[in-house]
Amino acid sequence: MGEAARFICNAEVALRKGDRWLLIRRGAREAHAAGTLALVGGKVEVRDGDGGPVLESAVRREVAEEIGLHLTGPLHYVTSAHFALPDGGNVVNVVFCADFPGGEPVPQNPQEVAAVVWLSRRELEDSGAPKWTREYLALAEDVHDRLAH
Repeated sequence: MGEAARFICNAEVALRKGDRWLLIRRGAREAHAAGTLALVGGKVEVRDGDGGPVLESAVRREVAEEIGLHLTGPLHYVTSAHFALPDGGNVVNVVFCADFPGGEPVPQNPQEVAAVVWLSRRELEDSGAPKWTREYLALAEDVHDRLAH
């Protein structure tokens, strides 16, 4: 048997306010997908496992670190996926959706998050965003709409 693959675990969230979704423009120097539109999120860290659900804790921490907001409401599972990084690393990505918690999202570290952008799903389709961001948002919108009914 070959050596078992190791994975980085990433968790992110689609935040909705009315018919718009909060996205970030990744910093130009980010190692993965620099300068692209993305959901808010990042790698799961050891400290995220300190009591409570680890993926949800990671999402809440990343939202606070990246855009200065505190998520207190429920997070709803949307999907998971696997992708390979250019350096050969493997990532398991888990996507949640949630209602926007209120407040003013502000990039906390411009090298990591260059901007906060509000787009409708239709606007996202025409934005040049990566295919995976568009797909995740479409799935998040479906989950959000099912929960609203």
